[in-house]
Order: sequence, then structure tokens, then C-alpha cells
Amino acid sequence: MVIFKSIKSHRKEGIRHRVSRVSIISLSLPNELLQELDTVLGEDRGANRSEVVRQAVRMYLTQYSELEKIRGNVIATITVLYDKAEQNKELFKLQHQFDDMITAYLHAHLSETSCLEVMVVKGSSERLRGLIDGLKANKPVKQIKFSIMAINEKET
Repeated sequence: MVIFKSIKSHRKEGIRHRVSRVSIISLSLPNELLQELDTVLGEDRGANRSEVVRQAVRMYLTQYSELEKIRGNVIATITVLYDKAEQNKELFKLQHQFDDMITAYLHAHLSETSCLEVMVVKGSSERLRGLIDGLKANKPVKQIKFSIMAINEKET
């Protein structure tokens, strides 16, 4: 569990010091993921759990913001790493729901527990956001990465 403390501005010896507010949250992580994080942090990389979570949230928000700004038609690659131990009906449902935009598809078995899928998609930015949001909401998905290129309307 990761805990953040709430800190308020305070006065010390008549001088007001500005301290940023930090919220307390509870975070659930699989034990293996937490152990891996602690191993990396144990290599004295100058960060702690809280800082790693703050950086991850900032990266996520930046990625989300950039995705929201894209308009028009796009070509993109979406790479998904997921746990194949669970029957993933939602992933198959998403792929069929968006089959009009998925122009190429690669599936690789990485291990007994993990699969990697790469999709090349072409279509409207709104539909792309819907596909990415659906993938992010899919529990067996461990990681998702995407690369987007805007295209000229004449090229579609």
C-alpha cells in the first residue's frame, strides 16, 4: 500500500512556508509488481514509491491529454501486453467492435502467461480513443502503448 500524507501551509517562526498539499490514497498492486518495484528502488535510483507513482500519473495524464487533442483521421499502432491465463472475451469483443479500423494484426505468445498483440489501425481519432479506452479498461491488459500519426484526408 502506498500512502501520501496531507500537508498544509504552516507558519514557522513568523515566516510562512509554502508546502504543497498532498492527498492520502490507497493503491492496490499485485504482489509481484510491488516486489519488482521495490527491487528497482532498492538499487538506489534516488526515487521512492510515492515519487514513482507521481511520475506514472503525470505520464498517464500527459498521454491522455495528447490523445484528446488529436482530431481527424489517423493511422496508429497499438501494442498490448496481456495475461493470457484469463479468458479474455472483452478483448475479442473490442477487436470485433473496431474491426473496421484494424487493418493489420500481429499476435505473439511471449510466455505461458503473457501474449503481445500489435494492431495497426486507421480511422477517425474519436473511434481510436474509444478503442484505446476499451483496452485500458480490460483487466487482463498489463500494458498498452500507442503511436499515432495524423493523416491527410486525401490519403484515407
